[in-house]
Amino acid sequence: MASEDWIDAWFLDIWANANRARLAEYVSDPFVFHLPGGRRHPLSHESYLSYLLLWRQKFKSVVFSISDVISEPPLTVVRYRCQAQYHGGWFNLPGKKQTIQMTGMIQFRRENGLIAECWLEDSSFELYKQLSGTVK
Repeated sequence: MASEDWIDAWFLDIWANANRARLAEYVSDPFVFHLPGGRRHPLSHESYLSYLLLWRQKFKSVVFSISDVISEPPLTVVRYRCQAQYHGGWFNLPGKKQTIQMTGMIQFRRENGLIAECWLEDSSFELYKQLSGTVK
C-alpha cells in the first residue's frame, strides 16, 4: 500500500462516495471531527455516514483533487479542491443544478494507522456566495 493511499481513500471513497468499507479501513470508530469556529464533534462511523449521505443529496457528481500534502507524523495536512453539482437544501438555498467550486484544508491526526482526529477549514462562505448569486 502506498503511503498516501489513505488520503485518496478519504477524499475519493469516503467523502465523495460515503464508502462504509473504506471508512472502517482508514478511520477509527469513533473519531473526532473539528469544524471552523472551534466546534468539536466526536463521531461514530454511523453518524458520519449519515451526514455524508445527506451531504451527497445536496452535492452530486463530486470530484476532488489534491493540491498539496504536508506530513509530519502523526499529523498530515491536505489542501484540496472540489467541484460538484448543487441540487438544493444547503442553508435553504434552492438547487439550480449549478456547478460549484470549493477549496479547503484538512489536518489529520493518525493513530495506529487510522485517522483518529481531523480539523477542517473550508470555503463555506465562498460557496454560500456562489449559491446565493452574490459571486458570479
